Amino acid sequence: MCGIGGVVDFNRGVAEATLRAMTAALGRRGPDAHGTLIDGPCGLAHTRLSIIDVAGSPQPMAAPELGLSLSYNGEVYNYQALRRELEAGGESFRTHGDTEVLLRWLARSWTAALPKFDAMFAFGAWDNRRQKLLLARDALGEKPLFYATPAPGVLVFGSEIKALLQHPAVDRQLNMDALRQALRFRAVYGTGCLHQGVRQLEPGTYLEFDRDGARIGRFHDLIAETAREREAQAGKNAATLIARGQQIFTEAVEERLVADVDVPVGAFLSGGLDSSLIVAAMRRARGPDAEVRTYSVGFAGDPHSELPFAQSVADLVGSHHQSVSVGPEAYISRMAELSACRDGPVSQPADVAIAELAGVARQHVKVVLSGEGADEVFAGYPKYAFAGAPWLARRAAAALGARNLAGIAGALGVDKRRALVAARALSESREVDRHAQWFSYYDRSDLNRLLPGLGWTESAWEKTIENQQAVLQRLQGVSSLQRMQTSDCLTWLPGNMLERGDRMTMAEGLEVRVPFLDKELAAFGLALPDRMKVRGATGKWIVRQWASDLIPAEILARPKWGFRVPLNDWFRGPMRAFLTDHLTAENGLCATYGDRQAVSQLLSQHLSGAVDASDALWTLLSAEVWHQSVYLPLTAAPRPAPSQGGGPRSSLIPASQPDRP
Repeated sequence: MCGIGGVVDFNRGVAEATLRAMTAALGRRGPDAHGTLIDGPCGLAHTRLSIIDVAGSPQPMAAPELGLSLSYNGEVYNYQALRRELEAGGESFRTHGDTEVLLRWLARSWTAALPKFDAMFAFGAWDNRRQKLLLARDALGEKPLFYATPAPGVLVFGSEIKALLQHPAVDRQLNMDALRQALRFRAVYGTGCLHQGVRQLEPGTYLEFDRDGARIGRFHDLIAETAREREAQAGKNAATLIARGQQIFTEAVEERLVADVDVPVGAFLSGGLDSSLIVAAMRRARGPDAEVRTYSVGFAGDPHSELPFAQSVADLVGSHHQSVSVGPEAYISRMAELSACRDGPVSQPADVAIAELAGVARQHVKVVLSGEGADEVFAGYPKYAFAGAPWLARRAAAALGARNLAGIAGALGVDKRRALVAARALSESREVDRHAQWFSYYDRSDLNRLLPGLGWTESAWEKTIENQQAVLQRLQGVSSLQRMQTSDCLTWLPGNMLERGDRMTMAEGLEVRVPFLDKELAAFGLALPDRMKVRGATGKWIVRQWASDLIPAEILARPKWGFRVPLNDWFRGPMRAFLTDHLTAENGLCATYGDRQAVSQLLSQHLSGAVDASDALWTLLSAEVWHQSVYLPLTAAPRPAPSQGGGPRSSLIPASQPDRP
């Protein structure tokens, strides 16, 4: 795992100082080494977390006889097979890692090579013969990649937005459409970013840039791959599908254990189904005597802690297990820091806990496996049981009203906060609105009341869901469940969960790998018949079959719990002043765009115990911490001075290869 950056400027050339500033901004992503390279109008920057070929493979990497240079972040899990294929064709290698394999395949096939990589990646490759830059991002969006085109003939790119902002021409101003989306969903979807001049490269796509401008293409289409997989599954019985899926999953775990012998690989272990299955598969792959390290996080004073469940799994598989207890002081002390790491609001309350967990794990390992993606791909969220809710049920929910329905659910012992989210979603008449509302703590009336200055017009409201709408328009002839899952995989997953997983672990210099998002496994899971995923109120049915002989029955039988941070109590106690100070600050978002009386009323109702508004308050708090501690200082700071010139600094790999097409 690494940090990448670069500039192509056909007008003024590239300044070495800008590249050095980019590496400094990305330092936490790559604490082991850093480097820069300038080749004509292109400059590349890199910070390295050494995992494969630790002693070799410095970056940026250049093959001068090919005219190709590369700055790359990620891991190509099948690099050894791809290397053997090139060697069979007469290629010779100077290093032992995946970087040179990636570079040589790009030299041979350019964008046609991208589907070959079983990988998570983001990279920038410069072809000095054709004076062309290639950017690409992996199939599901595990690794981030941002770019800006601040002037004709100029492109800036990087792993994180802060790297791009080291270039003086990149527009730092607030993107109001993205801000509205972030406040509604705690994520920015598609190509948008909180800064006006910056865009995200979407998962499964590439961008070519030369003197004629930028062109974007797609090398992996999840919807098309799922359709092909659905055809392949037609007529297969349950036993066949269970066996095939288990084989793909097992291979995905084994591939993600690749690393140098002196770079240990561990796992995050929550005590839930997904992480427990991954850890059990790791033990089976490594054998009974190999060391397996696992890490769990809980919350101080939490009566519903999952730590005992994690410990029971660790005892079963014989892992070297370590638990971390996180209290409110970590949230108070680290939210501003982690907002800077994320270049935006800390999305979920669990994000801080994951960063704390990553810091402990990094003391022992450089890589962890984690269970992200299983819920989206195999329908693990409770909401998926309602994907095909009948019209009469939705009409009844709308007639009762979301808050009344949540009150009834609370009286029956159901979590009232979650019931409110469900009731709001089910009350929506349009499918796209139901999908969107599951991931929001607010409805439109809430946002109009609390933040009227953001202009929640009809067009602005529709703009927040345009990404989900675009996905649904492409999905024809599939079930309501598959439509919901696919929408989540192409919006919420890369925009929130994977971004969280990347930033909160890279804040501590730790690489996270996610077996459930192996691209073959993802298409397999989405394509499965609904009954192989959801039965009654139980999700991930097929995953439970894989786990039945590997993990304890009590883990299999547990309902999905998730990270439940005790914000309700913390906001009334140790975090009260922190929360109040941010929401009432004179330079805050609430002061600028909000109805301060409405915000104060919501805050007072929670602090008095009249309501539990912790989810809604978290969204406001995280946005305020980012705005006050990261965004405002950034816009107040002087822009980097424009400069020209520079010279080459690179790792050079002699090579002999025919011209690529």
